Amino acid sequence: RAPTSFELFANGLHAATGAYERGDPQLRSERGNNIDLALQWKSGRDHLRVGAYRARFSRFIALEATGGRVDVAADDGSSRSVPELVFKSVPARLHGVEIEGRHRLLDRAFTLDGSGKLDHTRATNEATGEPLPRMAPLRITLGLDAARGAWSGRAEVEHAARQSRVPSTDTATAGYSTLNLSLTRKFALGQQDSLWFVKLTNVGDKLAYNASTVQTLRGLVPLPGRALKTGVRVPF
Repeated sequence: RAPTSFELFANGLHAATGAYERGDPQLRSERGNNIDLALQWKSGRDHLRVGAYRARFSRFIALEATGGRVDVAADDGSSRSVPELVFKSVPARLHGVEIEGRHRLLDRAFTLDGSGKLDHTRATNEATGEPLPRMAPLRITLGLDAARGAWSGRAEVEHAARQSRVPSTDTATAGYSTLNLSLTRKFALGQQDSLWFVKLTNVGDKLAYNASTVQTLRGLVPLPGRALKTGVRVPF
């Protein structure tokens, strides 16, 4: 991957992150090798997929905090101190697993299916031995899907573990669990098979934060709270 213009030439306050970001005009293209292995099993409506990957970069472009601060001028002539972030090319190692499956639990007057998904990545800056910044933690999703005729519903729990594997310039992000519910109904509109849906996400209105967000923003922009959405999907 070739470096972006921002990774090469950034040199100032980033209005969105509130940090002073510095690029490096000498950055070369990212370079690395990776291997992916996946096994998949299917039987009727049941399936299971397990995958693993490993990547090693001789040059990985990362946006890292230096631990220092930069004074920047405000419009009123005053100044304020903001964290400094720099784009660097570092040797890096990443490996992880992904597991996804679905199983028919009941098939009578209505059907009931259980599903699950897990993903986990571990990433290390081999120059310092520290973790790469802003990596997602272990995440698990468990769901139950029920259907009868034109009606179907889903209950889903999403869990993200605490992300404490961070560089010394960052702080840990607490884990969280959220519950999502949805209900759908298929119907015919003219010659088209259409769908009505209603979704209620983060039912418990859990306050949660994304470990992949830049630290200067993480505490200011939590993940969405409780939300209700309904709509109709009509293909044409």
